[in-house]
Amino acid sequence: MQLRAKLSRHRSILAERLRQLYKHPPSDYVAFVLDSRDIEDAAIRTYAFQRILHHDERVIETTRQAKEELEDQEAQLRRQQAHLGSLRRAIGEQTKELRAAEAEQARLLRRVQTERETYERWLREWEEESRAIASLLRRLQSAQRRQPRPIPAWTGPFIRPVDGPIVSGFGYRVHPIFRRVKFHYGVDISAPSGAPIRAAADGVVVFAGWRRAYGNTVIIDHGDGMATLYAHCSRILVGEGEVVKQGQVIAFVGSTGLSTGPHLHFEVRRYGEPINPLAVR
Repeated sequence: MQLRAKLSRHRSILAERLRQLYKHPPSDYVAFVLDSRDIEDAAIRTYAFQRILHHDERVIETTRQAKEELEDQEAQLRRQQAHLGSLRRAIGEQTKELRAAEAEQARLLRRVQTERETYERWLREWEEESRAIASLLRRLQSAQRRQPRPIPAWTGPFIRPVDGPIVSGFGYRVHPIFRRVKFHYGVDISAPSGAPIRAAADGVVVFAGWRRAYGNTVIIDHGDGMATLYAHCSRILVGEGEVVKQGQVIAFVGSTGLSTGPHLHFEVRRYGEPINPLAVR
């Protein structure tokens, strides 16, 4: 604004000078010099004329400089405005990305909360089912003591019921996300869906069916208080009361119940309580 006012003033001065030149063209000044009385008067008049010319040149130059200065400032302002526009667009994009990130974070938080609730429900169901299985085995084994067994009691050892690596061991484990401690009542053996599951030893099937957390499940009583459990089966091939031999295929690997993928959950229980299958000899 100051430069525009400055340029306006200089233009006004220049316009006024042009009006004066229009009224008194340079020929008037030449005649004014030539009309001198003597040389001294001519010199004075020439000096005065030169001063007028010098003043006119200064007015023109000052006006030109003010115009260039204003043009430079306007060009700089346009560059700044362009830069500001780029910044505004960048801020707009960052704002969109931030809002998208916030929405994704909110979605993940909802998902984690849902997964936490699901995981806690799974914990409760596993614990409830484990207690129910322990009670079932104690009751059955107590009743069997008064009855003759169809086969001799277990004397060991057990064979591995399915081929594959153990991916989760027996005992306490910490959930990697929720940091909740859960007791794992058996071992998880990785195997493809449909792989054959074999009886770990001779015994009698005391349960063959569905359990909430375990899915399709087979429980075999081996006598002497020992029992084995096979969970998450895709299909069961034996029925309750059936006598099975060690190595006999009793079911197929699946992912039923509370399972995240095909595998066999295998438990060994003594008088209803789970023990480490890898420690049994």
